[in-house]
Amino acid sequence: MTTPAEALPHEHAAPDTVAVAGDVVDSGSDEIQAYVAPSQVQNIDIARTENYSVASLVDLAGTVGITNFSDSVFTNNQECAIQWPYAVGVPMTYGYGMREGGMHQGIDLIPGAGAQIQAIADGVVRIATDDGGAYGVTIVIDHVVGGELVSSRYAHMEYDSRQVEVGDTVSVGQYIGRTGNSGRSFGAHLHLEILANGTTATDPLPWLRTNATC
Repeated sequence: MTTPAEALPHEHAAPDTVAVAGDVVDSGSDEIQAYVAPSQVQNIDIARTENYSVASLVDLAGTVGITNFSDSVFTNNQECAIQWPYAVGVPMTYGYGMREGGMHQGIDLIPGAGAQIQAIADGVVRIATDDGGAYGVTIVIDHVVGGELVSSRYAHMEYDSRQVEVGDTVSVGQYIGRTGNSGRSFGAHLHLEILANGTTATDPLPWLRTNATC
């Protein structure tokens, strides 16, 4: 964590409607699922371990535009069928849960503006729009995990960065867009949601820590 969540001003609202195939997501209000990026965010030093290569992590982060990386929240394994939305670990500001009387339905990750976002698993794109209301540039991908439908939502992406359209089939780790500040957002970040049965928000952090293993 780069700074305590409580130290940052923010707003929130859950979307009033559930999107279906091809819908534009619109929260119907001026409130947001976002955070304010602190201006003093710095790259976090990576601790060496016996089997850890700092140089390789820096090189990998650089190839996908990640300037703010850290292994304190997660470490991505590129061999897994389910992965994190970034090729290497990045810091998180806000998590899933109640925030100022409202429900924050995802987690906010801050890899740096323009960092490449990747699909967390194989799937089919259900929503892909540059006009997602409070979510801004938004993609929703449907996956089948353990025989059940699970969807991932990627919000506030950079304008003109989407690499997929509705109906496209994507592979785990595929580049789908860049981290941005679109919609009702202040500061470049990715708002990531995990939707059980395609509609019900669940905490992405424990879900990914359980499933992004191999």
